Amino acid sequence: MVTMKTVLILASLVALVVGSYPQYHQNVKTKTLDPKLVGVQKKVLSLLEYWKQTDTEAEYYNIGKSYDVEANIESYTDKEAVTEFLYYYKAGFLAKNELFSIFYERQALEVIALYKLFYHAKDFETFYKTAAFARVYLNEGQFVYAYYMAVIQREDTRGIVLPPPYEVMPEYFVNMDVLFKLYRIQMQKGIIVPEQAEKYGIITKDNDYYFYANYSGPWTYDNNEHLLSYFTEDIGWNSYYYYFNMKSPFWGKGADVLKGFKGRRGEIYYYIYQQILARYYLERLANGLGEIPRFSWFEKFPTGYYPSIGPYLSSFVHRSEDYYLADADNIDDIQFIDYYEKNFLQYLQNGQFKANKYEVDLYNSKSINFVGNYWQSNTDLYEKVQPRNYWRSYEVAARRVLGGAPRNYADHVYIPAALDFYQTSLRDPAFYQLYGKILEYIIQYKEHLEPYTKDVLHYVGVKVNDVKVDKLVTFFEYFDWNATNALYFSEQQLESVAPSFIVRQPRLNHKPFTVTIDIKSDVEAEAVFKIFIGPKYDGNGVPISLEDNWMNFVELDWFTHKLTSGQNKVERKSEQFFFYKEDSVPLRKVYELLNNGQVPLYMAEKFLFPPRRLMLPRGTTGGFPFQLYVIVYPYQAPAAEWGEMKEYVIDNKPYGYPFDRPVPVAYHFIQPNMYFKDVYIYQEGEQYPWDTSYYSQNLVSKH
Repeated sequence: MVTMKTVLILASLVALVVGSYPQYHQNVKTKTLDPKLVGVQKKVLSLLEYWKQTDTEAEYYNIGKSYDVEANIESYTDKEAVTEFLYYYKAGFLAKNELFSIFYERQALEVIALYKLFYHAKDFETFYKTAAFARVYLNEGQFVYAYYMAVIQREDTRGIVLPPPYEVMPEYFVNMDVLFKLYRIQMQKGIIVPEQAEKYGIITKDNDYYFYANYSGPWTYDNNEHLLSYFTEDIGWNSYYYYFNMKSPFWGKGADVLKGFKGRRGEIYYYIYQQILARYYLERLANGLGEIPRFSWFEKFPTGYYPSIGPYLSSFVHRSEDYYLADADNIDDIQFIDYYEKNFLQYLQNGQFKANKYEVDLYNSKSINFVGNYWQSNTDLYEKVQPRNYWRSYEVAARRVLGGAPRNYADHVYIPAALDFYQTSLRDPAFYQLYGKILEYIIQYKEHLEPYTKDVLHYVGVKVNDVKVDKLVTFFEYFDWNATNALYFSEQQLESVAPSFIVRQPRLNHKPFTVTIDIKSDVEAEAVFKIFIGPKYDGNGVPISLEDNWMNFVELDWFTHKLTSGQNKVERKSEQFFFYKEDSVPLRKVYELLNNGQVPLYMAEKFLFPPRRLMLPRGTTGGFPFQLYVIVYPYQAPAAEWGEMKEYVIDNKPYGYPFDRPVPVAYHFIQPNMYFKDVYIYQEGEQYPWDTSYYSQNLVSKH
């Protein structure tokens, strides 16, 4: 049933189409939905409209208020999931308007029970009714977390588009100074003196409000870490990490969340974090910050963090410089962390893991799946033993210690830290230092593996003669995103066409470029091509040997091409690069496309990838040196059971190949089918988004 209110809400969203957004939102690659799914798509989106407040006139409210989960137990494929949910529901879920974090045990147990209830609904109608019930009665944050996961994981919502997390939860993606301006304009019902508003970065157009926003400065970060805030606080970068943890949550069984990819779960864990850390390292180098700092749990943590972010009720805790980690409040967690690390090293020294009814050969390359599971402390690590307390995990304990918040004194009461949420973790420099430490342990495992030999890496009859690359140029450009969900609206506003509150923010991007690969081939065969970018020099300006640098390469592209006998010229445009997706489009654009039975292709099929605009680190005026690495090798089809993740795999090689193993002899990588290319990345326009021609606190920039 479509009510007049729904029509008005859709009208307010579609009204943004004309003149409100930069042109790059207009040309969107689309996918045509099965006509049966158009109605499903509209219902999925409807439950996220103004999700933090209750609309008693909405369709979902009337359905959810009267829905009885227990009376409909036959409508779920797993009755135990219903029983488990009812146990927590009757005992008392986290109250509405309280902050939810998956890293606190009681809150996590509740939201997992809710997710299972969603997941085991026998059909979409039951799922929708159950979600409507949760929207009415349960904590808003828990509802969104479980709902996102269920839509991603359920078979009957495969290909259904979800709004980008920053439009659903803007308060996790923009600083409090901007939120305060949104709140003020909403409370005073508009801009009173336009001339004054412009001085504070607020303008109005077509009944909508635009708020110029920037990134955190030196008052938030010390040690010049603020130079990276345009990257670590990028909405697409943080959404990418949020989605990854929706697809592979530490508490979910691999067979349930990754299906046929379960056997590669630990490998994916390592690969994702290796790519995140390598990409961050490239940005550090380009900004003159050098190596990612290392730390000890038993010494002071030098990197302070004073976040300017605070979802609805409370601001995030601040961590001072030289924060002492091993204080009395943290000692239990520190002891557990220390034991966990040493335990792994002892197993590694013995060459075998014997525990939890597992016997794992730690000198076998296939054991990366187990090693990744060990460091994620996920459920697959303990699948052969009785259910246990998963919350005593390395990651959860480490995040709590580094977050800097005092210990919570009740199940539902805590002081939040940036590391308590996937949406904000990447903002905190401690995140990269923590996962850098984890990767060091995994790399120690990899150092026991047999390295790739020259013969294994060689492709007989194939020679890369040359690689040409267009000039690589980065720049900052404005990006508009809708932050209306940060606000609350009166019943009268919901009945009318409410204005939209749009954040306008400079984001890093690059000019399109082409990589041209000149190949001489003596064979006619399907071949795999990979393109990586990595450092040329370390933080001190010293050339890095491949032996010490293999883990710092970021994979840009992965594709197949049919080689013919003789000369081959392979051109690959940056817009085609496999590992990246276009920016998510605003919800109003999704509705516009949906009216024609379409949805954005990248939001439907490749939502797990990072944003394309961030594939290159920021350049410098004179050009910052990096190196590209190109390899060509024979194609072998991926395993049939990997069909669940077919959008994310090209062949049967490990993720990151050939840099998935250490390189003890760089000579093995000097082969005819490989090519290293020195490149420079240039920055055009302002060097940083807080320079005066962008947005300063007292001026609306002209552009």
